[in-house]
Amino acid sequence: MSPAELGNFLRGLRIKKGLRQHEVAARAHVHPAYLSRLESGMRVLRSTRRDTATAILKAYGLDEEFILEIYKLWGSLDGGQLREAGSSFEATSKPFLPLHLPVVEAGAGSPAWDDARETLLFYLPELRGKEGRVFGVRIVGDSMEPLLYEGDIAVVWTEGSYGPGVIVAIGIPGNGIVVKQLYYGSQGEMLMHSLNPKYRDEVPPEGSKVWGPVIQIIRALPGGRPGWHLLH
Repeated sequence: MSPAELGNFLRGLRIKKGLRQHEVAARAHVHPAYLSRLESGMRVLRSTRRDTATAILKAYGLDEEFILEIYKLWGSLDGGQLREAGSSFEATSKPFLPLHLPVVEAGAGSPAWDDARETLLFYLPELRGKEGRVFGVRIVGDSMEPLLYEGDIAVVWTEGSYGPGVIVAIGIPGNGIVVKQLYYGSQGEMLMHSLNPKYRDEVPPEGSKVWGPVIQIIRALPGGRPGWHLLH
């Protein structure tokens, strides 16, 4: 399977079991953002640590015999490069490039390009070819915890593809931009899902627009130090 096909396969398993991404993430002891990227095909599971990959596949409900067959296939495709449990593949270095990123406050404004919006300079990887088509949303509130915390900046790609389970920026008429996880209800209606369980799923108001998927997160460090939410 390609990364996208594997992501669709795993998402299908999760939906059949009636599980949310954060529930599977808790079982696998990984961050929900990792599973979001995995299910959307933006993360290659074959290139992660074998013990981590095993925990993720088990969390989706696959048994050990099935997982072993996957590893055998991956090993043959990679020329036997898959290593023993606890080891990792060599990382491919990717340059960090300067980018002047337009940033809007969650719940205010729109990503229309104008001089009035705040523009900040960041050094970010994996954005080559996306310049001019990305913007940032500064998170307000706690509805997307434990993935996004107040003060974090979600980087949105306006031409990126998205589907169920993907974190997206949605323009709400009269209420600016919000960042939510996208789902579809039994009648095909769009649902905005908050990762914080104290918030209910909502149907976007009429005229809402999905601006694109969140492709990176710039973590806020209050006072130059990791905040309480990063230390616990």
